[in-house]
Amino acid sequence: MAKDPTDYSTRDFIPAELNVTRGQVLVDRQRHIAIVAKKGRTCAHLVQVKSGTLKLAKYTPRELTDQWTDADYPFERAVNKLLELGKQHGITDKARIALEELVKAGREPKQHKLFS
Repeated sequence: MAKDPTDYSTRDFIPAELNVTRGQVLVDRQRHIAIVAKKGRTCAHLVQVKSGTLKLAKYTPRELTDQWTDADYPFERAVNKLLELGKQHGITDKARIALEELVKAGREPKQHKLFS
């Protein structure tokens, strides 16, 4: 039986894996987009809108799988939308640098499936 995505009272016994790649586009339950800016062994950093400002936020594998899912959203469009939101509402230096590095890479990353 699949886990109810709205049930926060239980935890799965299978440990979450960090199955994302740099540049991958994700979406949360409110349909907000984010882009994976950095991926380490134990956490991922997402560029996302938080408190009205574009920020770089750190997520553990468990937090990532609990709050985010794969987005059917093109990479170029997501980067442009986030840059536009940053101009309108503000952007932190870390988030700006992360987005500039993604733009500089100039190619869409291979999209992994967060839930395989």
